[in-house]
Order: sequence, then C-alpha cells, then structure tokens
Amino acid sequence: MSVGDSLRKNLQFWHWYPRLLCEGLSEEQLHWQPENHSNHMMFAMWHAYRSEDEIIHGLLMRRPGVFARDGWAPRLSVAEPGDPPFGTGLNREQIAGVRLRLDDLLEYAEAVGASIQAYADSLSDEEGAEPIALPFFEPIYPMLDSMSRAEVLSFFCIGHTAEHLGEVQYIKGLLGLTGAPL
Repeated sequence: MSVGDSLRKNLQFWHWYPRLLCEGLSEEQLHWQPENHSNHMMFAMWHAYRSEDEIIHGLLMRRPGVFARDGWAPRLSVAEPGDPPFGTGLNREQIAGVRLRLDDLLEYAEAVGASIQAYADSLSDEEGAEPIALPFFEPIYPMLDSMSRAEVLSFFCIGHTAEHLGEVQYIKGLLGLTGAPL
C-alpha cells in the first residue's frame, strides 16, 4: 500500500471531523475558556491545523504552507501567533485574543488536508521510508528524535490533530454538551 493510500481515510476524517464536532455551537461556546484550562475550542483547532501546515510543508516538503501560499492571513488573522507561529507558548490572555470564524477555520483545515494528501500521494515507498531528524523533539520525547517521512505525516496529521480534537470534545463536555457523537 502506498504512503498516500495508507493515510487517505485518516487525513480525510481528521480534516472533516471539526465540522461535526462544532455543528450548532455558538461563537461564545467556541471561544469559551474553562477556568483551569487556557485553550478554547477555536484555538485548539487553529493550533492543530496551523502547526500541521507549517511543520509538514516546511520540514518535509521544503516549501511554504497553505497559510502562506494561499493567502490565509486575512481570514485567519491572529495578532500574537507566537514563535513558532502556531500558538505554542501563548498565555491565557493571548489565547483569549484569538478570535476566528468557524467557517474560515474549517475551510482552512480541509485545504491543509488536501495539500498534504497530494504530497503523500506523490511519495514513493522509498521516500516514505526516508528518516527525518526531529531535533526539537529530542529534549522532551527522546524516542522521537527521528522518524520516517511517513511516520512524521502520521504523527502530525493524525496523532497531533486527534489530540487537539479530543481537547475540543473535552471542552464541549465541560459545557455540558456531548463531546463526540458516538
């Protein structure tokens, strides 16, 4: 099975799933921050897809991400995006200032997924197996100092995204709503 085929259903699902998770939610609910948790649902999703876009396009593809390439800055404007520019290290007040439109974020998530799927489809089995150094992980996650190209795609586009969509489900639960539909 090719790299693209092995990721296809997961990439499709994890870039569509926010539509289902956020269906019927108000702007107030989407931007609500639990008392002892800095993130709101929109921030968690923005962070997941912005980081995926930057890391996969920059680290693996060596080209600008969807955000830069397709001019998403006006639609997903964040005054203080942090460094790296996907919210890592922002404090509660800075996260509260991240105010985005759900429709724009959902469209961006799907555009990122489509771009990454096209890249995965272009990889040969040999290219998918190439090792990629991840020195930024080594101090925290020593077993992740290197992964194959295909593993990097799985880790960031599926694992990391699922982690933050689980956070969305958790916040929905704190609001007294059903997190996941099943």
